[in-house]
Amino acid sequence: MKKTILGIIIIQVLIFLTMVLRSEPFSLLSYINNSFIYGGVLFFIGLWVFVIRTGVFDIFTMSMRKVFKGKSTLEDDEMRAPSELFAVSSAPLLIIGGVTLLAMGISLFIYQL
Repeated sequence: MKKTILGIIIIQVLIFLTMVLRSEPFSLLSYINNSFIYGGVLFFIGLWVFVIRTGVFDIFTMSMRKVFKGKSTLEDDEMRAPSELFAVSSAPLLIIGGVTLLAMGISLFIYQL
């Protein structure tokens, strides 16, 4: 939990640093645009890791190994499934990206008032 909160703080600092370094006017719209990019990228990567870790692509790799078995020099036991290669949990990425997108949504609601 502490790592997740630290990650949220780091992303917010990166958003404000990006606003300062890009020489944009320091406004709510600038925060909304930057937080959408950071939150969207983190959330997309979290979803991508989640899909791979669930084993969806394991079926695809097993079928491709069967199709190209004559051309492959590796045995089936030597090649690991994609879900076994990812040791990273997708939960922190999804939480940090979701909180950033939620902050962006609240800021967008305030901006529209």
